Amino acid sequence: MPKSALSLVPSRKALTTGRFVVAASHLLAPRMATRFFNLAADGTPAIPYARMFAIRNAALGLGLLRLDSFTRPQQFLALNVVMDSVDTAAFLAAGLRRDVSPTSSARSIAVALSAVVAGTAALVEYTRAANPTLPPSHDDQR
Repeated sequence: MPKSALSLVPSRKALTTGRFVVAASHLLAPRMATRFFNLAADGTPAIPYARMFAIRNAALGLGLLRLDSFTRPQQFLALNVVMDSVDTAAFLAAGLRRDVSPTSSARSIAVALSAVVAGTAALVEYTRAANPTLPPSHDDQR
């Protein structure tokens, strides 16, 4: 696909930026990240898990930057949506089990859901840009 179609996907930029913000904050300042999410850091595996989360988000962000090198970019975008959906479900389950505080659960769910929304929007935008013959959506007809 020509790079011009990739430039028509503004949600991809938002998702990529979010990935790198999460990666940088959790890798470079994991204690600050645990405080933001209201998680106990001392005596828990929260710091190593924050760093693992950072590395995963950095890898996904790098993939989003190089989306034009994928044979099937839509599959990589869909993978992002699936991973963030699983994160959302896990954070919700942790909150319902009271493994974490309501504040921690709510903030974690909000971050994960924002990535689900951005990823889904990027997938839809990319699919439309890659297939200009698709009929316009209801929103496009306004």
